[in-house]
Amino acid sequence: MIKTPSDHLLHSLEGLVPNDFERFKFKLQNTSLEKDQSRIPRGQLQKARPVKLATLLITHYGEECAVRLTLQVLRAINQNFLAEELHKATDPGKPRDEAVYVLGRAQEGDPVGGTHVRDSCRRSVASRDPKTSDSCSTSWLQSQAPLLVKNSGSLSPKALPQCERHMRQAQLLFCEDHREPICLICRLSQEHRGHRVRPIEEAALEYKEQIQKQLEYLKELRKSGEEQRSQGDKKTADFLKQIETRKQRIRHQLKQLYHFLEEQEKFFMASLEELGQTIGHVRESYSTRASRDIALLNELIGEMEVKQSQPEWELMQDIGVTLHRAKMVTVPKPWATPPEVEKKMHLFYQKSEFVEKSMKYFSEILHSEMDTINVPELICAQTHAVNVILDTETAHPNLIFSNDLKSVRLGNKWDRLPDSPERFDSCIIALGLPSFLSGRHYWEVEVGNKTGWILGICKASMSRKGNMTLSPDNGYWVVMMTKRSEFQVSTIPPTRLQMTEPPRRVGIFLDYTTGDISFYNVTNKSVIYTFTGFSCSGPLQPIFSPGTHDGGKNTDPLIICPVGGQGPP
Repeated sequence: MIKTPSDHLLHSLEGLVPNDFERFKFKLQNTSLEKDQSRIPRGQLQKARPVKLATLLITHYGEECAVRLTLQVLRAINQNFLAEELHKATDPGKPRDEAVYVLGRAQEGDPVGGTHVRDSCRRSVASRDPKTSDSCSTSWLQSQAPLLVKNSGSLSPKALPQCERHMRQAQLLFCEDHREPICLICRLSQEHRGHRVRPIEEAALEYKEQIQKQLEYLKELRKSGEEQRSQGDKKTADFLKQIETRKQRIRHQLKQLYHFLEEQEKFFMASLEELGQTIGHVRESYSTRASRDIALLNELIGEMEVKQSQPEWELMQDIGVTLHRAKMVTVPKPWATPPEVEKKMHLFYQKSEFVEKSMKYFSEILHSEMDTINVPELICAQTHAVNVILDTETAHPNLIFSNDLKSVRLGNKWDRLPDSPERFDSCIIALGLPSFLSGRHYWEVEVGNKTGWILGICKASMSRKGNMTLSPDNGYWVVMMTKRSEFQVSTIPPTRLQMTEPPRRVGIFLDYTTGDISFYNVTNKSVIYTFTGFSCSGPLQPIFSPGTHDGGKNTDPLIICPVGGQGPP
């Protein structure tokens, strides 16, 4: 195997006994350096062993300079033999096919492994005898195995992982760059040249510390997760308990309401029954009296008719009495509602009217509150209400505005206005102010009973001249009413909308950050349509169109309305 200067440098460092190796490091720290070179940090140098030191030298100074510096230090500490060997091995004029058999390092401080074995290896290398060198290599490697196993801590020789590529050598080193254990021969190979390599037991200690830190972190996470789960379980249990309590409370209140309404029903029915009986008694009394008077009149009428048909002599008998009786007959009294009946009827009507109004109010409030609960996103959108007005500088010449710039309708004549680039000249459109570059914004428009309108948002940079297609691709996000109860969205092709209840008021919500534009039917608290994920980097403006007159059916204005507690502009 062809050796590199780095391999020979490592061989020279491995050839130093522990005391000489410490002298080498001390002299290295104090020797003069070439221009623009810095010293290896003292802390790294003091802890380094041969493999680590060779790596530091090569990575810090480069291979060629590291060899020169090593030669300089070896000569300074009187290691001339090693210096000569390194010089010969790295001399460009000599072939580099001489094998170096330093494949391991002895435990520092061991005089047998560090002096006796290495000295014999030096003599073998110096002799240049292939047989002797081969024998030395084998004996040296075998002599180092027990020491390397000893250095590996508590692992037994059988427990050490073996390198399958190099004579089943024990993997006693760890390559930081490849993050894998390697053997001594792997360390000297081209594959791991210049890599950060250290003893596996040293790396294991550091990684054990990292694993311990990760374990502590993961255990903290687990503990936090368990606490969060416990808190979540407690909160959900509390929520369920609250829901059950609320359910029982509502059920109890509704039962009370049912009971109250039943009592009121019984009271009203009893009052009506009593009033009906009173009216029946009065009617019976009046009918009896009227019937008696009518019977007397019938009797008298019959007598007078008989008297009238008698002969003159008989007619004139008792004529004065007959006429007197006729004159004395009283006229039947007309019907008059008794005062007590009138009083009871008045009280009943008052109570009935109060109940009807109360039930209507209660029903409206209940529906309104329930609708609010059913559409929380509308309530959230309304919290971002802004004060929008109409921009007359952009309006089509046929449009007429209110003084407060809050309503717009279509006029009957074309006003002579400056034909500026900002003004629409073909489409019956006006834009609103302010324009929006970020954030969330909401406003509401009263459409009433109009049969046609357009509402939404457009890019402020869009052209306003000539006919145009309203679509998101052209910078228009609008909802429109084209005919009575026919609605559509400005997609390509248009998206038709089915609405059970046409809106009388429309809410528009712009979320510039998320790229969403939502339209709401404020009348019944429902969502009309939402454009999602639009992309725009410029300002956006509200857009309004009151539509054509539609034969006089669509002359009402569009009115920008205050939202909730929003005050006047």
